[in-house]
This record gives sequence, C-alpha cells and structure tokens, in this order.
Amino acid sequence: MAEPNRDSTGSQDIIDDALRLVDALQRRLIVAGVRRGAAAPSSAPPRKGDVWEEAVREQYPEPEPTPVEQLLGIAREKGPEVVGHLGRAGMALAGALGETFKVVESTLERRSREAAARRGDTRADSGSGADPADPGPRQISRGG
Repeated sequence: MAEPNRDSTGSQDIIDDALRLVDALQRRLIVAGVRRGAAAPSSAPPRKGDVWEEAVREQYPEPEPTPVEQLLGIAREKGPEVVGHLGRAGMALAGALGETFKVVESTLERRSREAAARRGDTRADSGSGADPADPGPRQISRGG
C-alpha cells in the first residue's frame, strides 16, 4: 500500500530512467537488425577460428575411421531398426505356424471322424477324446 507522506518524485524518476533505457535499447537492437539482417540480434555471431586452429586443421586432416569403427557405427544406427523388423517377422512367423497347426489339427480330426464313421464306431463322435484306433479297456483274464 502506498503511504500518503512518501516522496513519489524519486520513484517516478527511476521509472522514467528505466523506460528511457528500454527505449534506447530497443532502438539499438532494431538498428543492428537492419544492418546485419533479421536473425543477427537473436543469434550469436558465427565463430571464426584463429590462425593456429586453421593451420592445424590443414596440416592434420581428420583421420578416416577404421573399418571396425564404421561397422560399429552402422550397428549402432541400424540395430534398433533391425531388431524391430525381426520382432515383427517373428510375430508373423508365430501367427503363420499357429494357423498351420489349426489346419493340420482340423484335418486330422476330420479324418478320424470319417474313419470312425466308416467303422461304425460311435465313440469318436461322443467327444470323449478316445482314440478311434484304440479298442477300449482290455479284459482281465482269470488264470488259465
């Protein structure tokens, strides 16, 4: 809260000085932007190497990576992509095998039902899961 006895001329001078400073700064930035282009005030000036850096760069060019380093770089870059492809291929293979087993199972069941129907055996149709080739439990003989 403002106090009524407080001197407001001193604080008003500080505010006026701050506004003039901001105004002057804005004008300088605009002038610098017009001289250097629009991106110049917001970005740092391009770094220029000193003479020693340029001389060393010209004398000693960067060595070419060894074949092992090149191979490791390829593995680092392409590894995740390859793993993803292999995972999707594995899932497709598992799905195909599952469908193949279903076809084989249904074919075997159909053949066993047809064979049972030809023999006239009703055990295979009852759904007991008994093997149609199995004649059932054996009779125990009482000696002799």
